[in-house]
Amino acid sequence: RKPPKTFAFDHCFYSINCDEENFASQETVFDCVGRDILDNAFQGYNACIFAYGQTGSGKSYTMMGTQEYKGIIPRLCDNLFLAIANKSSQDLMYKVEVSYMEIYNEKVHDLLDPKPNKQSLKVREHNVLGPYVDGLSQLAVTSYQDIDNLMTEGNKSRTVAATNMNAESSRSHAVFSVVLTQILTDQSTGVSGEKVSRMSLVDLAGSERAVKTGAVGERLKEGSNINKSLTTLGLVISKLADQSNSKKHCNDKFVPYRDSVLTWLLKDNLGGNSRTVMVATISPSADNYEETLSTLRYADRAKRIVNHAVVNEDPNARIIRELRLEVETLRNMLKHATGSPVGDIQRVDIHDKLAESENLMKQISQTWEEKLVKTERIQNERQQALEKMGISVQASGIMVEKNKYYLVNLNADPSLNELLVYYLKERTLIGGHTLSGPQPDIQLSGLGIQPEHCVIAIEEGGLLMEPFTGARCFVNGSAVIEKTPLHNGDRILWGNHHFFRVNCPKSNANMNSEPQTPAQLIDYNFARDEIMQNELSNDPIQTAIARLERQHEEDKQVALEKQRQEYERQFQQLRNILSPSTPYAPYTPYDPLRLGKITPNTPTSQMRVEKWAQERDEMFKRSLGQLKNDIMRANALVQEANFLAEEMEKKTKFSVTLQIPPANLSPNRRRGAFVSEPAILVKRTNSGSQIWSMEKLENKLIDMREMYQEHKEHILNGLVSTTISCKLSTSIYINLLIRIHLTGKLKLNENSLSISHYHAFPLSLLLRLSQMKMILMR
Repeated sequence: RKPPKTFAFDHCFYSINCDEENFASQETVFDCVGRDILDNAFQGYNACIFAYGQTGSGKSYTMMGTQEYKGIIPRLCDNLFLAIANKSSQDLMYKVEVSYMEIYNEKVHDLLDPKPNKQSLKVREHNVLGPYVDGLSQLAVTSYQDIDNLMTEGNKSRTVAATNMNAESSRSHAVFSVVLTQILTDQSTGVSGEKVSRMSLVDLAGSERAVKTGAVGERLKEGSNINKSLTTLGLVISKLADQSNSKKHCNDKFVPYRDSVLTWLLKDNLGGNSRTVMVATISPSADNYEETLSTLRYADRAKRIVNHAVVNEDPNARIIRELRLEVETLRNMLKHATGSPVGDIQRVDIHDKLAESENLMKQISQTWEEKLVKTERIQNERQQALEKMGISVQASGIMVEKNKYYLVNLNADPSLNELLVYYLKERTLIGGHTLSGPQPDIQLSGLGIQPEHCVIAIEEGGLLMEPFTGARCFVNGSAVIEKTPLHNGDRILWGNHHFFRVNCPKSNANMNSEPQTPAQLIDYNFARDEIMQNELSNDPIQTAIARLERQHEEDKQVALEKQRQEYERQFQQLRNILSPSTPYAPYTPYDPLRLGKITPNTPTSQMRVEKWAQERDEMFKRSLGQLKNDIMRANALVQEANFLAEEMEKKTKFSVTLQIPPANLSPNRRRGAFVSEPAILVKRTNSGSQIWSMEKLENKLIDMREMYQEHKEHILNGLVSTTISCKLSTSIYINLLIRIHLTGKLKLNENSLSISHYHAFPLSLLLRLSQMKMILMR
């Protein structure tokens, strides 16, 4: 037996059973963690709370909560405005601004940006401001209701993006930032001063990915950046903890903040100017022992970090002053730049820096009224963008008009499940965004979605769905190719991963084709599994598992029959003993050699055997259920991989097989688990085959989705972009070639530098080049 491992933290919360005396509610957690952060913000300190732990351990529940049990973020924002209402006076005024972003696969997405098909944002580091996200929306708010609306719409954007890409939200980081500005004015002199504090509230991705997917060593090189942030965060925390604990002078002071987007943006919160709290969430399950231990060690290292927080007094005035000085310096440098080819590249670089500083100065110099107008404009644009996609702005899965037909989304993440509501019209067209002609009423994008996918019509008090030719449509797990009636509770799949549930008015609920018991939970997993079961009905692995189940049941029945016969024999023997007319059995002499061969047939031993048999049966069912779930998941991944490979014309075929990893042959493997587990067989045309683990395919799929998005964008650019023929001077032409070479779009050789007067470049490429920072070629 292993000795217990002991850790000490500032607080420890038990939030499993609300009937227990030591149960910690959401309010208790906020009182212990959130109130101190809020108090520090009013004192002018930067603050940060980030939740770390494995998927399913309660990070999102702790940070965001539910409609009924609100988490740290909504409670903090609510209490923020309550405190502002109490503290505001003629001398003291408060301003609040918020931003909401997601970091997925080392790319930053603005969740409050209303533009459809938006590009990922770049992270830059300015010598005055430090790390920041270029182009991130920072919106002015005046009440908690404003923040609640922004979070709701931001989560809707996150759901749409995750569904279109078929990305797991548990593998992304969400960062909600609140900037509090306090303006204190001396009424007698008219002199005013400011305190500015930034609160960063971070819901990190599931930490088990960094362990199970092998986020260190060779596995990290398998293609995906998905684990990079958490791995780098661990390295940063370890490095900072070592520096804080080192009594001697530490020679290695380098901290790899810039190795990932997450740590780069949280640079101030980790070892810098911030009061930071880490919430580590763990699972009580014994199966998650290793992940729990890893999380506790992570938190134990993090608590050793020493930050150096200072009050941020009048920072905006200082920043504007320094930015003005930098702008003047850059303008002077621009005037004296030479006209040589190298000088032209320097001019582009200086011009980009100048534009960046001027843009930052313009943003910081905006008045509060201008910020409010901008926020209102973006709010209207966001609502229009959601309405164009067919998403109801007012409604979510819990606040809908019950007398209308509507669809709700089904998502694997409970926080994103049933978040999007699509009301149905008399005739609703579902499809992808089109360049010309009428747009669909419900706009979807992603793998397997056609420009015109299907039509849902309300006819004679019922719903009918009619797919277009070649459209991939499923209802309750079965593929449909013709007009099909829809009923309340039906599950729909469009394309590869757009799952919805149909909701009909109460008057039509009795038309349900599949009566359901109240205990039947219709969620994403239910909808996905019924499709996979139908599609895998003839799969050899499923056939083998079914045969194994039948064999197990037959063996169990044989064992039960033997036990029944043994009970009958004992019962008959007992009757014979108690019956006076029955002669006694002949005396059997004592034989010590048979002593070890006879199992004492006592009630206690029988109960022990029965308990052992019952545990063995339950363990078999549990292990078999886990294996079946893993196979279902593997087939879903393989199906998507095959679709992506086909769309991008890659001659690769993926299939599910079973393998026995060497680790499963160890005597230390988990008791009761099957030796074999699902693996992915990868076959390439005119090439050999490989065996991948499921984790490797998951990582590869992230890159494949990115490649597919780029593939679609290239096709779209080929359709809508025009090429311009422009007369270029020799130096500019060479500079353009150098820049294209640096972006990897073109490899330079001697012939490519020949002088020519007319050259055609795509307009989109020239626009990208004009915004790009270049470095000199060696």
